[in-house]
Amino acid sequence: MNLKNISPNFPRRQILKTTLTFVTGLTTTSLLSFLITKSIKPAQAIVVQRPNEFELEGKGINIKYSILNGVPELDYKTKNISEHFSGDQIQTLPTDIGTLLTIIISKPPNPNFGGNVVKLSLLLPSINLPIGTRETSVQTEAILTTERTSGTIRTPLFGQLQSYQTIVLTGTARYS
Repeated sequence: MNLKNISPNFPRRQILKTTLTFVTGLTTTSLLSFLITKSIKPAQAIVVQRPNEFELEGKGINIKYSILNGVPELDYKTKNISEHFSGDQIQTLPTDIGTLLTIIISKPPNPNFGGNVVKLSLLLPSINLPIGTRETSVQTEAILTTERTSGTIRTPLFGQLQSYQTIVLTGTARYS
């Protein structure tokens, strides 16, 4: 590389010309190699894909979550419960620590008298899969929240209204 090969519009050209007049003992090539960083090479694009299917399990719970054709779907299974949720039944909240999905698993039989509302909140971490890689293992957590409600009659409730149970989940994140 020499000074003639550097574009006249290159911002460091004038600095290099001035520097060359004051520096002795270095050839033009070695001086330019010293002053011009190797980062001038064009950046390569790194292409990744995000998983659109998750299969998770832990502590007697199986969860399958997917977004296919733009519609979120979640299957929740335990020993006693098998529920399917889709679309607006799944609340999605992007956060700094991942995407928080929330579904309502059960409500009181008569909302007028109140009772317990049970919700599952699932934290999905951000995952990048290299192109050509279809899946990776994943570990995350879910929170089962039981909330006491007073219903429409409005009997006042006192004390803590929500209790939590955390569940460690492991499984597979997949792009399909």
